Amino acid sequence: MNRLLSFFFYVTLSLSLFHQGNCSAQTSLDDNTLHLINSERIDWLIAHDSLYQATMLINYNIKYSKSNDSQLANNYNTLGKVFSKMGSHVTAEIYYLKALDIYNSQNNLAKKDDVLTNLANCYSSQKNYVKFDSIIPIAEQLSSQLNSINIFNNYNSKIKKDNNLKNHEAVLKSTTLALKKIEDMPFRADDTIFSLKSKKRLILSYQYYKALAMIKLGQFDAGYKLLFAIDEAEFKQNVKSKHFSSNEIATLNYYKFRYYKDYKKNLEAANKYLLISDTYKYDAIKNLEIQTSKNGELIYKIITTQEKLKTANEVRQKDKKISSAFLTSTIISSILVLVLTGFIYYYSKNRRRIKLMNVKLTRSNKKLMQIDKERLEFFSVLSHELRTPIYGISGLASLIEQEKDKHKKNSYLKALISSSNYISVLIDNVLQATKLKFDKNELRLKPEKISSIVTNITDTVKATAENKGLKIISKIEKSHADEYVLADRVALSQILINLVYNSIRYTKEGFIAIEVRESKRTRDQVTLFFEVRDSGIGIKAENRHIVFNAFENKSFLNKNSNGTGLGLYIVKTLLESHNSDIDFSSIPDEGSIFFFSITFDLCAAPVVNAQLPVFNTSSNVLIVDDNKINLLITQKNIEKIPGYRCETASNGEEAISMLKYKHFDLILMDINMPEMDGYDVTKHIRTFNAHIPIIALTAMNSAEILNKAEQSGMNFVLNKPYNFEVFKTTIQNHTQILQH
Repeated sequence: MNRLLSFFFYVTLSLSLFHQGNCSAQTSLDDNTLHLINSERIDWLIAHDSLYQATMLINYNIKYSKSNDSQLANNYNTLGKVFSKMGSHVTAEIYYLKALDIYNSQNNLAKKDDVLTNLANCYSSQKNYVKFDSIIPIAEQLSSQLNSINIFNNYNSKIKKDNNLKNHEAVLKSTTLALKKIEDMPFRADDTIFSLKSKKRLILSYQYYKALAMIKLGQFDAGYKLLFAIDEAEFKQNVKSKHFSSNEIATLNYYKFRYYKDYKKNLEAANKYLLISDTYKYDAIKNLEIQTSKNGELIYKIITTQEKLKTANEVRQKDKKISSAFLTSTIISSILVLVLTGFIYYYSKNRRRIKLMNVKLTRSNKKLMQIDKERLEFFSVLSHELRTPIYGISGLASLIEQEKDKHKKNSYLKALISSSNYISVLIDNVLQATKLKFDKNELRLKPEKISSIVTNITDTVKATAENKGLKIISKIEKSHADEYVLADRVALSQILINLVYNSIRYTKEGFIAIEVRESKRTRDQVTLFFEVRDSGIGIKAENRHIVFNAFENKSFLNKNSNGTGLGLYIVKTLLESHNSDIDFSSIPDEGSIFFFSITFDLCAAPVVNAQLPVFNTSSNVLIVDDNKINLLITQKNIEKIPGYRCETASNGEEAISMLKYKHFDLILMDINMPEMDGYDVTKHIRTFNAHIPIIALTAMNSAEILNKAEQSGMNFVLNKPYNFEVFKTTIQNHTQILQH
């Protein structure tokens, strides 16, 4: 609407001038005033990336500056800067050369210095190094003659060109000369061009490229010393103000990663800087994609508008030759008034609808941006959390293979188990968090011993605790040692193991203790009080409100250790399924105590038909799995059980064939297999053998898996990874049922 009003004003003004018989006045209409006002406005628009509006104003100035060469050259130079900022360097070059021709004819050295510098930067950005090498000596000579700020802009162009060409010796030479030159120039606090802020930014840039050049030339000590001397906070601030790019700060952190990885052999510090580098690289790629798309649209829009303006100007020139110009202009203005009136009516009628749509779009956009932010943040942390133990596992596997000392081998093996357990808990947490977000968590209650669950937890975390020199203590009242209650073993284990791992993470020395005691009892129920204590760093009062919030607690985590921020959130959510809640008390630098209560229904011990006589002296088990490593692990676990032997099948068809010609007492069935999955194999087996126990061995854990397993004819689902004692008991219980 504003453009229509402006155009209407322009047409009305043209008509007025024509009516006064002063056609020449159109080109001399207060040119200087228009240029001065628009010059300030253009600078503001360029600084705020409003490039289309800036281009339109520059074209307007060019139109009214054709009688004034100085103003015309200034506008061509400015238009070149706009196209350079949009990445259209070929178009920018055209306007810079137009400006240079005018400045040469006027012998305006200051302006010539500016446009030569812009032209050199344009060729460097185009990677047109033939033209760059021809123009840069002229630009450098003039900027040195005038002692202008463009001395450093020309250094920047040379450094970036040589850096792109991997000419590290030239980069080192240029940055050294530039840093020395800075000290000779009159930078002052009250100077707008040679300001102290500009000096600081230039020093930061030259130190950055000098450090990289030295490292690439093998001058590691001096190079890394200079690299780490760079003020990263100042660097980040310049990235925000767009003086540096996200890619440059990504490179800065990448070389810090290289320093700790290759030079200091500190993998923990190295991974920290690699994660930061990856994050900024992702930002750089994302910003480049957005800017490229935006620039393409802008260039098309500007070129289209310029073509329209050119066509309109040609029409206007032809109309001047027609004797009825005034009448034609009057008709055009009348039509425009009618169009404008219709547009205003349409705008008023639809304003409310458009406003409502904008509100909805704004809300939707904010929601999507928040989701994207959380996703990026989570996967950045998760990437780091997975890399560290995976690297540890691969490295420890190599050490175990090479090590001959039995004691050291056992030490490495414990560390390997610790890393493996940590990955298992981490993946469980990610899957559990996803499940809690989209599904209602329903407890699967079965007769369980609380003492058995706690023992399993301490066995799982023992290796991790011992690696840090920590002592694991568990204390359960004797009256509950052999008592059975209805409990969800998986959910309760996940609650306790997350609390224990949380304590291990924040405890450098001392102990971790799990205590279970009775707080209330009726004839059918018992309420147990659980407590996990540690001698760790404790939690400050100001962090209390975010401890159980997913993602938010990373502001606390990042200051103390690594972590996804999911563990305590999952604990709190799982306890809500038990109609319970968690709380804690803590003293900074002394330790923390997390505690909660759960009411369980009492029950009898599970019946395993032990009264049936056992005739078989041994049991033969068939293991079905398409993964050779899983087959080997399960086979070795079966062979550890006295009186048990096993055979293996690598697919469903092979298993069916073996069962038809051989007797087995039990089948351990994988679910995810090619061609025939575990469900289909079980359904087929049930057509000719309805009694053999079939136990699913799977890493998947959901109500849907249990339902599908039951419908296919499976007797039980055992989730991987499992505790050996649980595995052994399950196998024995199901084979005893058949042996009568």
